[in-house]
Amino acid sequence: MNEIAQDPNELRLSRFGLSCFLAVVVLMPLSMLIFLWVSLPKKSDNPLPITIRVAEVDSQLAVILRNESDGPLANIGITLNDAFHFYSKDELPGGQEMTIALGAFTRKNGIPFDPASHQLTEIGVYAKLEDNSRGVWDRHSDELLQELQASPEEPSESEPVGN
Repeated sequence: MNEIAQDPNELRLSRFGLSCFLAVVVLMPLSMLIFLWVSLPKKSDNPLPITIRVAEVDSQLAVILRNESDGPLANIGITLNDAFHFYSKDELPGGQEMTIALGAFTRKNGIPFDPASHQLTEIGVYAKLEDNSRGVWDRHSDELLQELQASPEEPSESEPVGN
């Protein structure tokens, strides 16, 4: 008998069996990934150790950002109302303040933030921490400008990040 010839009693997959096997091979890893994505907790950003207040500086309203940590903050980005942005590559040493006039915040098309025509309802700050992780501070309120003028907002009083 020829060695290459197949034994008629040997089990073989039918087209349906092969299709089911391939479906299981493809769907099983996908279903495991979806299960892990749904069941594992989401990683939130680290809290940013800062204090923010709004005050009048040189007859203009300005955001005053104070680094409450011992280490420096780098690559500081601030967003007002999720539309007006400010970015600084300069490091902010621990315990120091940075003052940014509200007119320095601009949209992508260059339009500056004007408190007379825009209501401040949201402010977000992100920066690189000393351990190279990203820190985030976020605050939302309908009366945010008045709240920040009345008293500085500290990290413990802000809304939790990871909405």
